[in-house]
Amino acid sequence: MKRNRNYHFLPELNKGFIIIMYCMIISMSQTIGQNYVTTYAGTGNPGYINGDTSEASFNKPFGICIDTEGNLFIADAYNHVIRKIGVNGQVSTYAGSGIAGYLDGEASQAKFNQPINICFDPEGNMYVSDFLNQRIRKISIDGIVTTIAGTGQAGLLDGPALEAKFNYPRGICLDDTDNIYIGDSWNHRIRKISTDGFVSTWAGGGTSIGVQSVGDYLDGSDTSARFYTPCELSIDNENNIYVADAYNHRIRMIDPERIVSTVAGTGDSGPDSGGFLNGPALESRFNTPTAVFIANDGNIYVGDGINQRVRKISNDLMVSTFAGSGDTGFENGTDTLSTFNFPRGCTMDYNLNRLYVVDYNNHAIRIIHLTTSTGSKETPEYLNGCHIYPNPSAGEIKLFFNSELCDLYIQICDNSGREVMNGNFNNRNELIINLTNYNPGCYCLHVFSGNRFVASNKFIINGK
Repeated sequence: MKRNRNYHFLPELNKGFIIIMYCMIISMSQTIGQNYVTTYAGTGNPGYINGDTSEASFNKPFGICIDTEGNLFIADAYNHVIRKIGVNGQVSTYAGSGIAGYLDGEASQAKFNQPINICFDPEGNMYVSDFLNQRIRKISIDGIVTTIAGTGQAGLLDGPALEAKFNYPRGICLDDTDNIYIGDSWNHRIRKISTDGFVSTWAGGGTSIGVQSVGDYLDGSDTSARFYTPCELSIDNENNIYVADAYNHRIRMIDPERIVSTVAGTGDSGPDSGGFLNGPALESRFNTPTAVFIANDGNIYVGDGINQRVRKISNDLMVSTFAGSGDTGFENGTDTLSTFNFPRGCTMDYNLNRLYVVDYNNHAIRIIHLTTSTGSKETPEYLNGCHIYPNPSAGEIKLFFNSELCDLYIQICDNSGREVMNGNFNNRNELIINLTNYNPGCYCLHVFSGNRFVASNKFIINGK
């Protein structure tokens, strides 16, 4: 596989390299993990090119999901196709001819019209919210596209699936018995497609429907609740459905008893009423969140679009910024120093410890490489194949790698990104770095080997 791309603020490197960034001074008694953002695929400009991730292009990609083997699938909305990024780093077209329209049949000949969100069932069949076709489509494991719900006309009608009507369906997810749930955005409702092929309203109500109609905000049971342009859905192991309630600027939850509650967000509703505030979930502010993903550990990740950030709602119901400075841009780097241009769908690769994020207006797929907290003063740190010892240190640190890395390049930067030190190192699985002349404080270690991100974490120099 070819190298993915230049990391925007760094020189091009042909081999594995380490980036160590100087970061803010924190507590001298422990260190805190620091995530790192890179670009996995997409050039920053719209296009429709398959091939290696370093060369492939997308056009306003929206939704994303991952299969059991680690392959990524992208709802490439404005190319009207579903794309696949294989574990080998090759981008291909999974379904769709690339021509906007409506046609069932063989995946390569089928037509979609702005497919928005996607998900898998346990057997490997894919389900697609076909936004402008007002339909829900299925791509079987043998590559046949069929319509499972919707007439093609915008509207609100429950009943037999092929007679039902939707109003620009967006989010999609399945429960543990294969019922399908749809974020029916301009009907301001969550709809259900049961396994017997019947469409019903699962949650949400009101008389205001249609494009640019004004929704409402109300917690409560099933159809007494109110939403305002619900977008992406995500479901946990207990069949609680999480809703990115875009113009209510909140994350909502529907439990299996169909009780709707607010998980995070506050403030007025409406397209121009969003805000930005971290802190306790019910005091936090979002601005047009269109994507939500519930991870296996219960943490919730939100594509907070107009805030240009990926936010995190932790298990203790605290909201924080997970990545993004808030500025509009296309810069890689340390978590909150990176920039996005309307982050949307996200999904987790647990094997590689990374969160994939669809960067809509950058026409790209980004990676947030996750790290864990460290703090032991006595033993080496174990982090994604890299060990740091001692931590904190008087200035000399030892890096141990689980496997030998080739042609390491070290760069130390201050908090503004200014380079203060660099060096090349030969093949090895142990490395000593002498930083005794550096000021006390917290530094950040990011480890890459070729295209593979190895580790990222903060470490402390205490100057003693």
